[in-house]
Amino acid sequence: MGNATGVYRVAVVLLLFLLCACARADSARVRFDIAAQPAALALNEFARQADATLIFSYDSVSNVRTRSLQGRYPVDEGIALLLRDTGLAYRKSSDGTYLICLRAACGPSAAAVPGEPRPPERQ
Repeated sequence: MGNATGVYRVAVVLLLFLLCACARADSARVRFDIAAQPAALALNEFARQADATLIFSYDSVSNVRTRSLQGRYPVDEGIALLLRDTGLAYRKSSDGTYLICLRAACGPSAAAVPGEPRPPERQ
């Protein structure tokens, strides 16, 4: 009987561990529901939904529109998808703050935004 109880306890511990791991992995994703709109509004909504800090110049995004962003994504993937085909890029600081800038002004260390060509590296 003692051996069966030990196996049962191990099984319960493993099950709890797996449930916690799944919950942790899912918590890294954020559910976004952002309509296609002017970039300033979309970025503010993204920051609210992601509980993230975004820094950008309203002047630099004033003539830019974003696509919609619907679904669950890690924050980095979500911001990249939101900025796709806009001419905007981002840099992420060590404290987790996102700096949104024009692709040409962000420099070569800006995070790659899918669908947008990277500027050539200066030598």
